[in-house]
Amino acid sequence: MKILPFSFLIAILLGFAQLHAQDTTALPFAVSVGGQAAVYKAGEPFARLAKPVKNDAAIEVTTGAAMTIINVSKVNEKGEPVPGGSPAVILLQNTNKGSLAGTMDKQKLAAGSYLLSVVADGKTASILFSIE
Repeated sequence: MKILPFSFLIAILLGFAQLHAQDTTALPFAVSVGGQAAVYKAGEPFARLAKPVKNDAAIEVTTGAAMTIINVSKVNEKGEPVPGGSPAVILLQNTNKGSLAGTMDKQKLAAGSYLLSVVADGKTASILFSIE
């Protein structure tokens, strides 16, 4: 009977070891905006685009998901959401391509800093970028 609790404890410890060993340095899938691939650097909370993009830049997501949901949130210089801001939503249905101009409310995104949250296949890629 004493073996059962110990085997349960070992199973839990092995599970934690596996979680710790997972790759946390890469996005769960490739995302590009305006022809630029999002790049994650170790120690950074989000991936980034190297250069600003236009407010109608193309978005490409490398995933086989039938539905991809993209939230575009205005952020401050620290990458924190702007108080009172509402994210723009872009839906990609049965495609992996869209554009920043394809928001559901059809409003153009103003110049500034944004966080792009791309959700597909139960995974999320978060990318900081700027619109010129």
